[in-house]
Amino acid sequence: MHSPSLTLYTEGASWLHSRHPFSKLAYLLLIAVAVYCAPGAWIPDAALLVLNVALAAWCGILPAVWKLSWRTMLPLALFMLPIHGLLFPGNHTQVYTVQGITLYAEGLHFAGIVLLQLATILTASLLFVFTTHPADYITSLTQAGWPPFVAYLMGSPLLMLPAMRARTATIQAAQRARGLDSEGGLMGRIRALPPLVTPLVLGAFSEIEQRAIALELRGFSATGPRTSLREVADSSLQRTARKAMLALSLGLAAYAVFA
Repeated sequence: MHSPSLTLYTEGASWLHSRHPFSKLAYLLLIAVAVYCAPGAWIPDAALLVLNVALAAWCGILPAVWKLSWRTMLPLALFMLPIHGLLFPGNHTQVYTVQGITLYAEGLHFAGIVLLQLATILTASLLFVFTTHPADYITSLTQAGWPPFVAYLMGSPLLMLPAMRARTATIQAAQRARGLDSEGGLMGRIRALPPLVTPLVLGAFSEIEQRAIALELRGFSATGPRTSLREVADSSLQRTARKAMLALSLGLAAYAVFA
């Protein structure tokens, strides 16, 4: 059983949980291409976002997806909406003016579309992260013939980022116990950064060395045939679906270039 502090994967038995990691990656690629290349302005983006939310609810991961999504999108919205509302080159329709500062409809519309595209890609990415165990992802890469070091390199972010988040929380708690004020005003937070960042970076380097030693002890660089305790199920139907999604992605990209 996995540890919640070491991975973002959420245990489940849903249809999406049981899909091959490559199938979910193909869907993620299709979403990323479709939001920028599909015809119909913002309507396809909104439809795909609704589809992602529906899939998250069906798989039982909607609360986790929502929590990470709003924490990511809210700062972006607070930054992008006023910037584009004020400075977008195509601005000419005034929406609101106060103290000589005017927000324009064109800039707000552009920022809204960009935020919608980012939210669609983000939710599709979270579907992959929350329903794909890192070990299954690395195993599927190895079974597909990828070199072990490449498979581990591509799968390690799913393990490292949650571990770094857990380490940050531990360092913050330890520094607060020593009297460090990390929740005060802006200047106080800036002064608190070095005592937090320094042990985080040093600990990350130490953990990289520990992981390298552990991998070598398990024969990571050994040559010859390899066996695995994990088996990632695949099917001809999923392989066909992946090919169809890849073909559709290429078709949408070609449409965007030549239309």
